[in-house]
Order: sequence, then C-alpha cells, then structure tokens
Amino acid sequence: MSAAPPPKRRFGAMQAGLLAAVLAPLLVFGLSAWRGWEQAWRGAETEVARTADAAGEYARRLLEAQVLRLERANEILAGLSDAEIRASETALHAALRGVAAEREPADRAGFYIFVFDRLGQPLVASNVLPVPPPDDVLAARSFNQALRDPDAPWLHVSQIYTGQATRRPFFAVTARRSRTGNGLPEGAYDGILNASVYLDHVNEALAALAASPGDVVSLLRADGALLARSGGFGDQVPDGLRLQPGLLASAMARQATRGVLVGTSTIDQVRRVAAFRAIGGGLPVYAVAGRDEAAIALAWRRAILPQAVLALGSSALLLLLARAVLRRQAALEVANAALERRVEERTRDLRGRERLLRLALQAAEAASWSWEVGASRLFWSDEMFHLLGLDPQADAGLAEFDRFLEVVHPEDRDRLRKAAAQGIAEGSMAVEFRVFRRMPDGRREPVWLLCRARLYPGDGGNPATLVGIDIDITQRRRAEERFEVATAAMSGFVYEWDVETGRITRTTGAEALLGENPGTEAGEWLARLHPEDRPRLEAEAQRLAREPARDSFALEYRARRADGGWAWLWDRGHVTRDPATGAVVRMVGGAVDVTARRQSEERQFLLLREVDHRAKNALAVVKAALRLTPRDDAEEFAAAVEGRIDALARAQALLSETSWRGTPLRDILTGALEPFIGGPPGMLAPRVRLEGPPVVLAATAIQPTAMAVHELATNATKYGALSSAEGQLWVAWRQEGGWLHLTWTESGGPPAPAPPARRGFGSRVVDTTVRSQLGGQVAWHWAADGLAVELALPAARVLVRAQPALGGNETVIRS
Repeated sequence: MSAAPPPKRRFGAMQAGLLAAVLAPLLVFGLSAWRGWEQAWRGAETEVARTADAAGEYARRLLEAQVLRLERANEILAGLSDAEIRASETALHAALRGVAAEREPADRAGFYIFVFDRLGQPLVASNVLPVPPPDDVLAARSFNQALRDPDAPWLHVSQIYTGQATRRPFFAVTARRSRTGNGLPEGAYDGILNASVYLDHVNEALAALAASPGDVVSLLRADGALLARSGGFGDQVPDGLRLQPGLLASAMARQATRGVLVGTSTIDQVRRVAAFRAIGGGLPVYAVAGRDEAAIALAWRRAILPQAVLALGSSALLLLLARAVLRRQAALEVANAALERRVEERTRDLRGRERLLRLALQAAEAASWSWEVGASRLFWSDEMFHLLGLDPQADAGLAEFDRFLEVVHPEDRDRLRKAAAQGIAEGSMAVEFRVFRRMPDGRREPVWLLCRARLYPGDGGNPATLVGIDIDITQRRRAEERFEVATAAMSGFVYEWDVETGRITRTTGAEALLGENPGTEAGEWLARLHPEDRPRLEAEAQRLAREPARDSFALEYRARRADGGWAWLWDRGHVTRDPATGAVVRMVGGAVDVTARRQSEERQFLLLREVDHRAKNALAVVKAALRLTPRDDAEEFAAAVEGRIDALARAQALLSETSWRGTPLRDILTGALEPFIGGPPGMLAPRVRLEGPPVVLAATAIQPTAMAVHELATNATKYGALSSAEGQLWVAWRQEGGWLHLTWTESGGPPAPAPPARRGFGSRVVDTTVRSQLGGQVAWHWAADGLAVELALPAARVLVRAQPALGGNETVIRS
C-alpha cells in the first residue's frame, strides 16, 4: 500500500484544481471569442462577396438594357440625316421616349436617351423637347470625345455628370451612331447615342442589395471612376471622383475579375472588408461591396457579450464555491466551537452567490421561473417582472398561468399551451414565443422569448415542478427577419442541403417563389426540376464529386411552381467536404429568380426574327407594286408607285408602334384616307364618315388592308366621290357570323350606273389582295349616285381575336 500524501500536499493539489476550475470558463470564453472574431470576418467576407455578385448581376442587366435601348434608338434613326432628325424632332422624341421608359411611367423614368451629332451638339432626346441649343460644355464631355478614334471601344461608360435640364446626377452609356443618312463613309464617326442612367435610381437599387444597413455597395468604372454608390453622395455630387492607388485600384489595373480585399478605402478613408466583381459581358464596370471594420467589430462584440457575462458570472460563482470549499476544508480542523461562525459565513456566501446569479441573469436579459404542476400560481424571479416591464407588487396577479397568457401574443398562445403540456408529459420543453412588454410611456412592445424548462418529479407527496428560464431573443429574431426580407427582395431564397441525410432547409423566399411546400427531401426537389435541366444538375454533382479541389458551383435551371409553370433559377453556392474522404457533405447556396430575364431574351430573339420576316414581306410587296403598276405614263407611274409605297410605309409605322401586335381598324382607315382628303392631320369630316365597333386587326392583315383601302381611295379620287367637292364617302364595318364585313359607299360624285368597260389596275389589286392575302370576298356595285364595294374578311384570320358583334354601334365622325 502506498502512503497517503501529507495534508499540506493534498490541500495544495485541491487549490490548484479549484484554480483551474475557476479559470476554465474564462479560457473557454477566450477561445470562443477568438473563433467568433474569425467567424465574424469570414461571415462578413461571404456576405459582401454575395452582395458584390448580386450588384454585379444587377449592373450587368442595367447596362445590357441600356445597350438594347441604344440599338433600338439607332434602328429608329437609321437612314436619317441630322437635318431630317431635327425636322422630325417631335415624332422622334416620342419614339425615343417610348424606348427609354418602356417598362415604367415616363414621369418616373430612371433612364433617358440623348442623340448628338459628330460635333457634339444635341439632335433629339427622349426627355427634353426641344433639345437645348448648341453647348460647348456638352460637346466637351467625355461621352462626346471617347468614341471618335477609329480604334475606340464599342461602348463607353462616362463619369458622373449633372444634367443641365434635369439637375439630376447621372452617368451615360454611349455607342456610336451607325447607318446614318449624312453620307459619310462607312465606319466614319457620325455622332453618338447616349443612354443616361439617373443615380438616384441606381443608388436606391444598390442600397436594397446591401446585406447589412451599414454596407456600402458601389459601381466603379474599370479605370477607378466612381459611377454609383448606395446611400448616394449626400448634398454634393462628386465630379470625377475615382479610386486612388491602393489594393482595389491595383486589382482592377491587373484586370482581376473578382476578389476580396481588406484595407482603407481611398474614397472615404474608412477601413473595410470589400469584395469586387467584374460584371463581364465586355462592359468596363466593377461592382464593389464593403463592410466597415467597425461594424464587424460591433457585431462581434454584441455576439460575445452574453458569453462574456456568463463566463464572468460562472467564474465568479466558481471562485465563491472554491473559497467556500477551502474554508470548509480549513474549518474541519477547527473545533466545534467555530461551527456557528462557519454557518454564518456559509449563509453570507450563499447570499452573495444568489446576488451574482441575479446580476448575471439581468445582464443576459434572462429570467427564471417555476410552476408546480396542477397549481395556478407561478413563481417568477424579479427579473421576469423586469423582462415584461411589470411592477413586482402591482402586477403580482399576472404570475398565474392563465393570467400570464394575457401578455402573450394571441398568435403564440396555443403554441405555449402545447409546449407546457409537452414539458409535463415528456419532462422537458423548449419553445419560442412573443410577449408584450410594457414600456415606460405605456406602449406595449412585442419581444421574443426563448423558454427552456425541465420537469423535476415531486417526492414525499409533493407535486412535480416545472423549472425554466426565459431569455430575450428579440435581436436574434429581428436579424433573422431582416435576412428573410433581404432574400425576398432578391426574388430568391437561400438553402442548405445536407447531402448525407438528403434534407434541404430553405428561407421563406422559396415558398413565395415556388408556392407552399417546395419539398424538404432531395428526391422531392429533383422531381420538381425540368426534365431537360436535370441531367445538367446531375453532371454538376458528379463533377463536384470527381474534383475535390472545387468548392463552388453556379448554374441556371428551371423548377416547377405551384401553379404548374416553370421558374428559371440562377443558383450559386459552395460545398463543404469531409476532411478525411473529400466527399461533399453539405451544400449551401442561393437561388435567384431570373425568369423575367430569360423570357426577355426569348422575346428579343423572336422579335428579331419577326422584324426580319416583316422587312422581307415589305420588300416583296414594294417589288410587286413596281412590277404591276402600268408604265404608259411616267408621271402617273411615279405618282402611283409613290402612293402605294407611302401606304406601305404608313402600315409599317402602325406595325412598329404596336410591336406587330395589331392595330385598330379605325386607325388604319384614318391613316389611309388622310392623304386623299387634305387638311390638318386627323381631319376627315365632313367629307368622310367612319362607323363601326372597336376591332383590332392582326399584324398579318394590316398591310393588305391598307393597300386595298389605298387603291379604293385612289379610284375615288380619280373617278369617284372624292374627285368632286360635293362628294362624300361612308365606310362602315361590322362583325357577324365569323366574318368582318366592311362596306365602302361613295355618293355625290360623277354617276357610275354601270361597270367600266375595262377592268382597271386598282380593282385588280383590291380583288387580289382581299382574296389571295386575306382569304376574303369582294363585291362591286355601280349605282347612279356612286360606287359601293363590300368586303367580307374571315374574322379568325384578320382580327387579333374573334370578337362578338357589338350592338348599338356608335357613329363617330372624325373632326
């Protein structure tokens, strides 16, 4: 047998063990705080990187939309000289205004289009009519100089300017004009088209993308010039503000496409962690998102504060316990005479411990309680009254379960009842719910509580007791709500996929996008994917499994919504691997709804095909008009061809105004007849009367109908009612039995009691156009008071949609 250590050594070993126990919470807290600091920085880097990705995608869409506007504006101005543009400024202003404000009201448009000639002087604009007079300041701006050289880039993004007319700051996306009518050689500089972007719109959008209220989201030109910034620039608009030499400027100079940096901003001298992304697509712009180091430190301090309070409180309590144990050990060597003194010291120590425990609960915004099962009365600590903003004396009656439910949020009362029943049945409970805290000014403010409790069985006939603690988690829940709002604002959701279990958890944005119950199992989710896209996802998963060095993924695919439609998702994320095997164990990512962008791309493709088809059709009709028009008289030939081409041009203009979606029949008739009547535009009365219900002709029927009406009007001008001052014309239409009936009736002109001896070219054009191109029928009636022509057109072929006949048609005389 080994000898027992001497009493002094045993006492010294006990002291060392107690000291280690006292210091253990502080050591654990120090390690937790250090890891929390690292996680705070990593979390900040991850969030600003995601924000930079979102801002880059937004900027790319914004600038690509401007490029499309410039292309559409160039198509509108193609073939026009500077003089012709100035002469048609009002009409071109309206056309450009429609291009600039295509998706929002004109008075709230975030963009506008400005066209300059090769000398830098304004020609026409979408937001100003008329354009300002020649201005040397405008001519000297960078967007009027950057594209003059033959080797200039295809696109220029300007620095920030303040509009002379709008007084609003903007930057411009500029491209050269092409196919102008000024007669310059191909490729020669002949002015620019400017799509200007108001900063108040862009700054507001960037602010909405920020992951945290204090984050700064900016757009920078590749040379460092500042284009936009969340929160704006205060009362001052920077003039040529750009990055100074530094880490970010160096990375952009190296043409780096993405990265994360930590340093002091050369713009506002604030130290931040920042992520930058080149938006791509040949656009010289970077998106940058940054978070202040002070904000990261503040979030870290808030996160570790409860831990610090608990660690200090625990160490203090352990220290008191250690002192008590040591004193007790020392007291064992003292005679029984010191027993009363030791009891008194023990009582004092217990009171000190209770006081420290209460201070710790108050610092942690927590409160304790107990409830004897079956009794109505609850025992609350004073901290519980403080947590609810109540007075322990005046509001003591609320310390009953049924009375306590009065301060619980109505939506959470059933949840709390079920949790209490579960705690009694299973021995423990954990629930989060809302209560109304009474504020000093009388208001009731909702706060979130985390309640944890354990059931302790009674002994000796005493009832069981449920003992618990309530902790204020309002700040945590608000942070979660802000995160949910942020993901919802992105029209997407964030998810985490546990590969080993197949469980998927998502933010609430998934239900808003895809409908209720989008599936929590991997198999359920894969079943929602489009069959054409599922192989790409499976191939991506196989690549991640084969390539351990890869830690991220990005792809687009379609998922079925609750209504049966398909939503395009842009999915990007990172994977976590098992350190031992390298296998993927978890995938965390974010999916953003890009359905509108994909549909816009498809519509753009279809529109280009339709434009090409319509242009070929128009050329074919012009060719036919040239071939079929009699050439006996040169002047008559020129006038006939010019009139028919003008009719085609008017029909083409109507098609363009409605993007080939159809045009009201009344507008077609008015445009075709106005050249033959004379007078101000829109004045047909009193010689011409139009009467019929509102019907819309399909795009394929507009040109043939316009040509037929033009030939009838030409015939009436030469030989019929419109050849005399007293002549009148009545055009009426109705929809009946699947047909659109149009009646052309002339009166007051030269008498035409019988058909002409020879069938004219105009009547052949009408017959051919109506029968061959429209599938209709034509009937000619020569009466003593004038010609009457009846056209019957199949409604299913010539109308946008078959429309029922409208009773009680109102006769409208254009004036």
